[in-house]
Amino acid sequence: MDKKSSNHKIIFIVVLFLVPISQSAIDIYSPSLPEISRSLATKDSYVQLTVSLYLLSLGLGQYFYGILADSIGRKKSLLFGLLLFTVSSFFCYFANHIFILIISRFFQGLGAASIAVLSKTISVDLYKGHDLVKASAWIGLIWGVAPIVAPVVGGYLDHFAGWRAPFFALCVYGIISCFLTVFFITETYPNYKKVNIKNFFVTSLQVTKNKDFLGSTLIVATTNLGLFIFTLMAPFLIQNVFSKSQVFFGYMALFVGIVYILGAFLTRFAIKFFEGEKIIRFVSKVLLLLGVLMVIAAYIYPNSIFILMFTSSVFAFASGFLYPFLVARMFAPFQNMAGIVSATYGIISYVFSGIISILLSGMKIESLMQVAIAYCFVGLITYLAMAKMFASKFKKSNQTTY
Repeated sequence: MDKKSSNHKIIFIVVLFLVPISQSAIDIYSPSLPEISRSLATKDSYVQLTVSLYLLSLGLGQYFYGILADSIGRKKSLLFGLLLFTVSSFFCYFANHIFILIISRFFQGLGAASIAVLSKTISVDLYKGHDLVKASAWIGLIWGVAPIVAPVVGGYLDHFAGWRAPFFALCVYGIISCFLTVFFITETYPNYKKVNIKNFFVTSLQVTKNKDFLGSTLIVATTNLGLFIFTLMAPFLIQNVFSKSQVFFGYMALFVGIVYILGAFLTRFAIKFFEGEKIIRFVSKVLLLLGVLMVIAAYIYPNSIFILMFTSSVFAFASGFLYPFLVARMFAPFQNMAGIVSATYGIISYVFSGIISILLSGMKIESLMQVAIAYCFVGLITYLAMAKMFASKFKKSNQTTY
């Protein structure tokens, strides 16, 4: 292995360590959502906003870091975001009012957005073609570590030390991440230059006109929303309606996370035997059918944990399985525009998830039916996004230099 390849490997390993940040910041405290509601004497819907607004800022922040990464380089942008994430986690830990927690979570999302953008951007800097698909598969795989480990850890932290402990853990994670970034990541885009913001916006708009990019982004957004629905709604359903503990929820989330990882892992074999388009079409149809069937099943069995876990697991598998195909497809027409593509993807994907989550947070969870309706909606928009991607008459936009 030559020196360049060795350096690339070290950088990518550090990136993989950072990848779970954005997701772990959701899942590690998800078992604590009902307890936060009781401790701060506030409404469940306000506590759910700490998830929804985090997702919203995670999307808005990605657009900002897309500009920043191409203007001052990948490393400086990443370090700025990690510092913001760490400081915000500290404020979350000491929050004594729900609105302080909501605001802190918003800024925490802005910080976490740096790795959400730069994990993909740095990978595109380092790898091309089939190697990029493999790298994306690894990112998807490690991203799934957070839903596996974080809820179980968070459940026990809440059980033994209270709901604030998960935020202390995130603060420590942020400090370690800053250290690794400073000492082990070198700049992967040395020819960065100041970006003309107006041209950046215009180019971003042109990127969204590409049917592969827009369709892939919307499908990633909707399948990820399936994971967020479990995080947002299942804690209240399992703990308040089914009368189970936060540790029990943590293990349920553990199972869903394992299924996600399985989906991401099997992608490595599927790409050898199946065309990406056929896989995307098939999985989208399955999710639509499953969403409809869950509504019917929830009407008959409104308190079934099995139905909840089966549907959540299938949606998690689909998210992990499709992610590498979709990321490779969205970046393929724009190999020299990784920063702007990542930024545009991030703001569409996570702002979409954040807005839908805000709407869902107003739904009082009294039985499985509320969760079933949410999953049915996800299945429908996933199918529509797939149909749009493969039937759109949009012409692929020309790459623009900004």
